[in-house]
Amino acid sequence: MSAPQAVSDVVFVCGRNSVRSPMAEALLRQQAGTRSSVQSCGVEPADLADGFMIAVMREEGVDLSGFEPQGLEGVSAGPQSLVICLAAEAHGAAEAFAAACGARVEHWYFADPAIIEGGREARLDAYRAIRDALKSRISTLAL
Repeated sequence: MSAPQAVSDVVFVCGRNSVRSPMAEALLRQQAGTRSSVQSCGVEPADLADGFMIAVMREEGVDLSGFEPQGLEGVSAGPQSLVICLAAEAHGAAEAFAAACGARVEHWYFADPAIIEGGREARLDAYRAIRDALKSRISTLAL
């Protein structure tokens, strides 16, 4: 089994850049510090970051209250980049973006916690589960 390829430039892509991809961007920044360039974007960016996402990231000591969702046109990548698609609905766009940049692409599909119904605590638990799953998966990247 070969060692994972070192990553120095990562672009996380999801549907709206309001939950999963900003979480992933912030978690990788927290882990990698200045060793990696990290960006995130959405295929159809939301107007605002999701409030539950902001709350569960605050629990990790990360302030995303000023985060502004952006589209693919707001990020850049190159042959040394890794594009990580976090949502099935972004598959085609992530593939096309990576191909246009000559970047590698991986698919890490995570459910959208924003679709969970229920009370505040049930919804926060869904967001925490995604945050923790992202954190675990990100910890496997070779930086």
